[in-house]
Amino acid sequence: MKKLLYVLLISVFAVSVSHAFADSNPTGFTNPASISSPNSNSTLPQLVASGNNVYVGWVYDAAGKYGVMLAKSNDGGASFGNNINLENINSGAMDNLRIAESQGKVYAVWQSFLANKSSVVFAKSDDDGATFNRAIGISDISKDSAFPQLAISNNHVYVTWIERTTGDVTNVIFAKSDDDGATFGMPTTITSHGGNSGIPKIFATENHVYLIWEDNSEKNFDVFLSSSNDSGTTFGTMTNVSNDKGDSGAPQMTINGNNVNVVWMDNTFGNFDILFSKSTDGGVTFTKPVNVSGNQQDSGYQQFVVVGDKIYVAWTSAISDKNYDILFAKSTDGGQTFGTPINISSNPGASGWPQISVDGNNVYTSWVDNTAGHYDIYISKSADDGNTFEAPIDVNSGTSGSWYNIMATSSNTVYLAWQQANPGSNDIMFVKSTTFVPEFGSIAPIILVISIISIIAISAKNKLRFTPRF
Repeated sequence: MKKLLYVLLISVFAVSVSHAFADSNPTGFTNPASISSPNSNSTLPQLVASGNNVYVGWVYDAAGKYGVMLAKSNDGGASFGNNINLENINSGAMDNLRIAESQGKVYAVWQSFLANKSSVVFAKSDDDGATFNRAIGISDISKDSAFPQLAISNNHVYVTWIERTTGDVTNVIFAKSDDDGATFGMPTTITSHGGNSGIPKIFATENHVYLIWEDNSEKNFDVFLSSSNDSGTTFGTMTNVSNDKGDSGAPQMTINGNNVNVVWMDNTFGNFDILFSKSTDGGVTFTKPVNVSGNQQDSGYQQFVVVGDKIYVAWTSAISDKNYDILFAKSTDGGQTFGTPINISSNPGASGWPQISVDGNNVYTSWVDNTAGHYDIYISKSADDGNTFEAPIDVNSGTSGSWYNIMATSSNTVYLAWQQANPGSNDIMFVKSTTFVPEFGSIAPIILVISIISIIAISAKNKLRFTPRF
């Protein structure tokens, strides 16, 4: 299997704290500042922006204790309040945090360690992130559970994850709350077979809930989808979205009105390509897949955004044995066709882990690269709806490595968070921009080991406490 698919677990380091941010540097962003607590190793940030509120969450370990932290800004990221500890234990590391916000309430789900098992834990804030209720376990503590995902719709809270059973078999599990997270019903097993089901994704709107995942129940890996039209009470027959002879995985899903849009990695054509398909009947049937990347090298770790009939896709593409770049393609006809891919990073080194966000006619793509000899966070902007992109800029331009970039946009403001290496620890860094005026030329050569952890089952049998990057 080609280099692009190998899993690399990256460890980085951090300390220090700051609650106010300096004026913008020449990149158009504020100077990077730490929002994590001192004397702790903070990793794997999550970022949500809603109006003037910005929420950043992460996991940490300090002095033998492990926890989950959340910090909130109510002035658009200009300053952050005190960090809130959602869970603090000394029995095992936290992992795979996900956060969501809806109508002044903040929800968090993560992977904890209870009764010597990896478990899924949930916590909620009713006061816009000022305080949180006591965390509760929602998975079966007699089995290993991991990789939780979270969706909110009205007073319903939906969580899905992977559960490991006898023989190292993994299945997709689903649980829901109909009282806004106060209590959860018994978990429901979505898949039940002798194969492996990969990390699911979840999307909810009104009374519709959609689950998508990868598994090899039909010998090769395919992408499957199942949906519920009664707020998660029952799920319909599984639909094989990819349904081809190759291995398919790392699916991403977005719902746009009645359309279910899916992109995934697929090696049917001899190398891994990015494929797109759409359902207009709620996921019962899907269109013939369209090859978005369409090249002779491996492509993977795709992210996408759908706005009306426009579909924006960014991914990592292997250019040569040592060169990876960030490519972008757009469809203006609902995914029937895609334009020729644009090489956004375009350098003789390598770039990886893209994030993509759309705000009006502005399209933003951020990623990780080590132009300066270590990993930095880069970003490029298109002001003409993805037709052309400005030269990439180095947002943090530090002296130590940075990874796990997370991006959000809201009201013409761009927010970025990442984990940054300091001696012996990791720190969670944050910047924002309301101007974003790039002043850097083309980026220099870089070297990056690409991680496609979303395809856990394609490369090898998954280990549930591994951390995916997606």
